Amino acid sequence: MSKDVIVVSQAGKGRSTIAEALAAASVGTLIVVGPGRYRETLVVDKPVTITAEDGPGTVEVVSRRGPVVSLATDSAAVSGIQITCDDRDNPAIVVMQGQLSLTECAIRAAAWATIFSQDKGTVLMRDCEVRNTVGAGVVTTSPDGGQLEGCRLDELGTSGIVVAEGGSLTVRKSAVRKASGNGICLNGRGQLTVEDTEVTGTDKPAVAVEQNASISAVRLTVSDANAIGFYLATTQNVSLDECAVQGSGAEAVYVAEGCKPTLSGITIRNARGRGMHFTGRAGGTVSGADVADVDGVGVEVTERSLTELDRVTVSSCTKGGVRVAGGAEPLFRRLRVFGCGGEAMQMCERSRGTFESIEIDEGNVGVAVSDEARPTVSGLTVRGTDGAAVSVLDATLALSDATIDSAGAEGVLAGQGADLSLSRSRVIGSAGPGCLLGEGASASITDCEFSAGSADGIRIDTDESVRLQSCTVRENRGSGLRQTKPGTSIQVLDLISSDNGVPDAYGTSAAAAAPAPTRAEERQERAKRGSDPLEELNNLVGLASVKADVKSLINLNKMAKRRKDAGLSAPPMARHLVFAGSPGTGKTTVARLYGQILAELGVLRKGHLVEVARADLVAQIIGGTAIKTTEAFESALGGVFFIDEAYTLSSSKGGTGPDFGQEAIDTLVKLMEDHRDDVVVIAAGYSKEMKEFLAANPGMESRFSRTIEFANYTSDELVTIVQQQCDKHDYRLTDDAAEALRKYFAEIPKDGTFGNGRAARRVFEQMADNHASRLASMPNANMEDLTTLTKEDLVSICADVGGK
Repeated sequence: MSKDVIVVSQAGKGRSTIAEALAAASVGTLIVVGPGRYRETLVVDKPVTITAEDGPGTVEVVSRRGPVVSLATDSAAVSGIQITCDDRDNPAIVVMQGQLSLTECAIRAAAWATIFSQDKGTVLMRDCEVRNTVGAGVVTTSPDGGQLEGCRLDELGTSGIVVAEGGSLTVRKSAVRKASGNGICLNGRGQLTVEDTEVTGTDKPAVAVEQNASISAVRLTVSDANAIGFYLATTQNVSLDECAVQGSGAEAVYVAEGCKPTLSGITIRNARGRGMHFTGRAGGTVSGADVADVDGVGVEVTERSLTELDRVTVSSCTKGGVRVAGGAEPLFRRLRVFGCGGEAMQMCERSRGTFESIEIDEGNVGVAVSDEARPTVSGLTVRGTDGAAVSVLDATLALSDATIDSAGAEGVLAGQGADLSLSRSRVIGSAGPGCLLGEGASASITDCEFSAGSADGIRIDTDESVRLQSCTVRENRGSGLRQTKPGTSIQVLDLISSDNGVPDAYGTSAAAAAPAPTRAEERQERAKRGSDPLEELNNLVGLASVKADVKSLINLNKMAKRRKDAGLSAPPMARHLVFAGSPGTGKTTVARLYGQILAELGVLRKGHLVEVARADLVAQIIGGTAIKTTEAFESALGGVFFIDEAYTLSSSKGGTGPDFGQEAIDTLVKLMEDHRDDVVVIAAGYSKEMKEFLAANPGMESRFSRTIEFANYTSDELVTIVQQQCDKHDYRLTDDAAEALRKYFAEIPKDGTFGNGRAARRVFEQMADNHASRLASMPNANMEDLTTLTKEDLVSICADVGGK
């Protein structure tokens, strides 16, 4: 070998100890150590490289007293050496000056630290293993403390990595496991940059940043911590990007002592107590966080903290989604909370705060405001809560642009001491009153709608000041507006009330205490208004493929609305439809129900159906058609414009001349574009003719991008329609009559004159006529005779078409 290489061997080749080799070495010497265990204390005072001849794990250097390696030169390197220090007072490696590189080394100690760099010392570690059941792994107070890459620190008596005083360290692609203290501890003025690193199984906070320390972390993951995940209590910079906590015994992220972190892309799972907790005048920002499966509250902001949080999702937390208390004043934007126990959002204890674009699904209460809190909430969507969607008690709430759907109790509940300001909001389908103003509450409600509730639209039990302006209450089973305490404290301006189950009652009259509807009245109201439109659609006979298509459209509209509420672009959808099929297949019925469903979803303002044919659109003179078509179309705004036999408008159809039909089409194309977000146009007719109609008119074809086919009813479905007619009119169909009907419907021709459901209803009417004629000769007919339709009542009908 050359003079720049010194061999150390226990087999009699070269030097017998590493210390001898160091004494004989010069600048740049490579010291190659043969296999074996060497009991030495090394002071490296020359720029040399010490390496294991046969690779990692073949050489161990052990010291009983003092550090195994101390650096006393500008630079040196150690590779593939196992370093063991049994001295309980000294680290295994101490670097006070210069740069020590450690590669593929296994380092073990039994003192307060394993590797210690201070003053002007730097440690560069790559692919090393560190163990210390007594103390810490790597400790630095040096301003250029060094770098760890691909290192593993395991079974530590205190903390894994400590950066203190004015120390600085960079850590990449490393792991800290089973630390009895912190995984990473920063204090003093310590600075840490860390990437792609994991901290697992710590007994104290996995990552602790205190005093004036700072951290910049990218993809730092905490797993199975027995205490807090990230403890952030520093006055200096904290940046966590794409970091995660996968299991913590306390808060996943705890921010205190005025700390102002920048957190982005945070993921939290399986924490206890709180997912994220901002307290002690904390500030900072959160941009993108996913908090789930917390045994406690998802996000809590307390003690006058001012944190700004954007794009946070909270789910499956046992004791609530978000809690704001203790005078905190956060800003939440684009918050989504779903599937949490307790209150999805709770604001209390004189907290304030601004909340924008909030989406809540399920939970006990959607938004609960109490204890002198004064939040401002805009763009709120609440769906499917077990209790009230919004509750205000002894607090002030300004709520605007809210949509509340299917609350299990009140849509909005204001109790004792509440001061509610509600504007531009919709409450749909609440099990309790759409808005209940309880005793001691005051309110101002403007430009709001309360509809389709199971009780009153608005119920006022308070004698405090209440102002209602430009509100709509419709289709509620109770009153639209009900005031239970007659008086002059309520001011009602421009109220629109329609189709409610009980007359409105408010003002100074004693009649204000209107009774709740009786069961008989409820049945009458249900009969008048019909059942739930989606339920009614599901109960229609047959039409399986039609129902599937319509439900797909409904889901698409739901998703479009949710994306719009979240500030996202709506997915592409076919707003205008073609219903193709023979007469009597339920096209008009499905169109009516589709409009009602879209109204309940808030996609359409009214959801009513306007049905027209060619004669309703086409005039006898040129120019008159445009006026006639426009008037008919505008009457459908906010609902569904249903054009029956639409193919008759094409140039080859109709009896008033091709130009007039084409004029109607041209007018419709423009109107559909001008009002594309305020109407659904459905063109209906025979399948073949509708294909020809669309092919002949490119302007219409581009606007009707989806066709729903209505197939003819089967024989069994037609029999079911007859049986429904029997049930509706208190008749019963015998089994042999049903079988005869089934055979009849199977044999009659299904040509263009076949009426499908209309034919079934006509058969029932003829059977009822035949039944009446048959019973006319039976003066002593009993109840069963009066209500039973038999095969005999069908015979003459079958004979009309050559049946048996």
